[in-house]
Amino acid sequence: MLIGREAELGRLMRALETARRGGSDVLVVQGDAGMGKTALLEALIAAAEGMTVLRARGVESEAGVPFAGLAELCEPVVSLRGRLPGAQAAALGGALALGAVAPQARLAIGAALLSLLSLAAEEQPVACVVDDVQWLDVPSLEALGFAARRLGESGVAVVLARRTAGADGEDEVETVELAPLPRERAVELLGAGRDRPVPEAVARRVLETAAGNPLALLEIPAVLSRDELEGRAPLEGPLPLGSTLERVLARRLEALPDGTRQALLVVAAADVRRGDVVVGALAAAGLDVAALEPAERAGIVSLGP
Repeated sequence: MLIGREAELGRLMRALETARRGGSDVLVVQGDAGMGKTALLEALIAAAEGMTVLRARGVESEAGVPFAGLAELCEPVVSLRGRLPGAQAAALGGALALGAVAPQARLAIGAALLSLLSLAAEEQPVACVVDDVQWLDVPSLEALGFAARRLGESGVAVVLARRTAGADGEDEVETVELAPLPRERAVELLGAGRDRPVPEAVARRVLETAAGNPLALLEIPAVLSRDELEGRAPLEGPLPLGSTLERVLARRLEALPDGTRQALLVVAAADVRRGDVVVGALAAAGLDVAALEPAERAGIVSLGP
């Protein structure tokens, strides 16, 4: 069981049951990096016994490659293409580099994906799972959205995971929002699988830094020394987030204005528990609190009232 995500996992399991009964369900799992989206999808796939699982993952470096996501998604059932209507089969074949590219075929490709999912579901229920939708190429996302809106009673469950709000009508789909874990569940996750409890002072620092992020709660202890984790050595300075979250944060920082990055550097060196100290440090650097607003919109900091 995923600690702190029992309700969300239960909703995903109901989507599978709906498909097994011959209905259809479409869900979007949304949350920041490290909130457990991929873990939920993996649990869903593990529970999809007796179903055809179609899965794909958006890749940032392939976001500009048309139909890269669709090709990955359809690979297990592409042999059914021969049973599609001629125009749909030709359009899908062109999109997947299996035949000549048909001009103006995006509508036909969406219809072909819908038909392909329905054909696969005639044999056994289908679980269609796509992670990192924010990086899925646009033509694949369009085809997936077209099919998902028209599934009807087809025996197909579609579950998408993304970091940010979607577009093109995708927000009409039911969204399972992954919020930070409440403190008691964060404590439970921090202590899971350990021979002895994490000392209170250490746990408090880890919990403050992780801010309810499950991945941070797992990564931060992994980069501390044994003496630091067990309270025999002091924890000085900001705690490291771990490599995964550091890479995510670095990408967010790169997209921010220069003034905002400079303000974040000043804040990192100040005592963030005292708002007057932060404001004074920013003023001394010729900056205003307003410089932090782009960072707040990016989910890096939270500005108080």
